[in-house]
Amino acid sequence: MKTLVSTLNKAIQRRARLSSITNAMRLVNGAGDDLDGLLIDRYDKHLHVQILSDHWQKQKDEICRILTSSLPVAYLIVKSRRGLEIKEEVLMGEQPQTIVQEHGIKFEVNLKEGLNCGLFLDMRSNRWMVGTSCKDKKVFNGFSYTCSFGVHARVGGAREVINTDISRKILERGKNNYQLNDLSTAPGEFIKASSISFLQRAFKKGNGFDVIILDPPSFARYEGGVFQVKRDLPKLMALAVAVLNPAGSLLVTTNYSEISHADLERILSRGLNGRRVAHLQRVGQDEDFCGSNSFKESYLVGLWVKFL
Repeated sequence: MKTLVSTLNKAIQRRARLSSITNAMRLVNGAGDDLDGLLIDRYDKHLHVQILSDHWQKQKDEICRILTSSLPVAYLIVKSRRGLEIKEEVLMGEQPQTIVQEHGIKFEVNLKEGLNCGLFLDMRSNRWMVGTSCKDKKVFNGFSYTCSFGVHARVGGAREVINTDISRKILERGKNNYQLNDLSTAPGEFIKASSISFLQRAFKKGNGFDVIILDPPSFARYEGGVFQVKRDLPKLMALAVAVLNPAGSLLVTTNYSEISHADLERILSRGLNGRRVAHLQRVGQDEDFCGSNSFKESYLVGLWVKFL
């Protein structure tokens, strides 16, 4: 029978290769690492533990002991989840903020800010893929959150980037990420707006983009309305296709577990309106999310589409 210490250490070693790329990764992904109900994320020397079952609640101190004996730890927080209720407990350290890097690009995270600390670790390979495709391109980064895709696009040589989000506070964090990477900002690079409303205005004005990134939440309130991914994704994708320039590229992703890759492809085909696809690639979570899409807490499907 495997012990907790051996299973945890095996999971940590499984991610060792990623240390040449990043110091932020998922160390334990629940059942994918034979630790069902336990999620552990590493942000350099800051550790973020999520407990999804009472089984692990009784072992949180032992988990902390194993982690601190295997890794350098400056801060460790445990978040116990029961439905929508989250109980936080800091077991080590006082400063929840830190700076992490991936592919040499820096991002600020704050482990005290809910379940999303400022950087979606599962999107790492998608950020790199898109960022390296943005040289001299005009880019729209919708639902931008802390603008990690925008940062990658600018580092990759994009000539123009527009980041939109409904939260001004989140956009300010995006600006901080630009500053961390010594990126200047252009007027209109950060816009407080719903992405679907922005794309509607862009279509009416005839404004086009070479690359569009859409990573919408499952549910969000905006400008007196409500965005629901299951209902509104077809309209959103059709709008994105309509404002893409010739030979443009679209990344669309969702963590809503009732939408599959096949569903995304069907939605895309209905919104092409005569546009022809040159290349279509299914994408998902990065390699540290073992067992991806086998449980709802670790789910992501997406398409990377290049048009003629």
